[in-house]
Amino acid sequence: MKSGTDRAQPPPTCFECDAPVRTEWRDHTFTYGTDESAIELTVSVPIETCGECGHGSLGHEAERLMHEAVCMHYRVLTPQEVRAIRERHGLSRAAFAEASGLGEATLHRWENGILIQSRANDRYLRLLTSADNLRTLQQIGARSEAASPAWCPSFRVLTEVSVLRMHQAAYELRIASA
Repeated sequence: MKSGTDRAQPPPTCFECDAPVRTEWRDHTFTYGTDESAIELTVSVPIETCGECGHGSLGHEAERLMHEAVCMHYRVLTPQEVRAIRERHGLSRAAFAEASGLGEATLHRWENGILIQSRANDRYLRLLTSADNLRTLQQIGARSEAASPAWCPSFRVLTEVSVLRMHQAAYELRIASA
């Protein structure tokens, strides 16, 4: 008896008319960006076309390939490469975020192709491919946690708000009596 994951997937059907579609690989040109920073890129992607109504569509694989083309154009790591750095160290996203100081949600967006990291963050990620660099960051994090008590705020407050308000009240403009 076959489990639910062993069953063959039904052939894809058209979004418009529910007829079977055929998948063809074609060069697809798309624009990335806006205004004067916009670029045109061409990448070979699978396009599903309906034999009945002629409707064509790009699927998830095409979106992934287009995202990779943008990453390659800007010479930044692809989502798969970002994920591979973390996995190479055997860390969960939360543990990698803790060690690196990057946000867990940000890592999720980079690893899933929702956002493309900046050039500075890309360079930082490349440095994190080195186990020595990651270990150094983990040691820095452990030392800073041990040095600051749990009640210590993340950001130092320079002056209490109540003190600022007292000073502000002292400098109110008043009409001078003659």
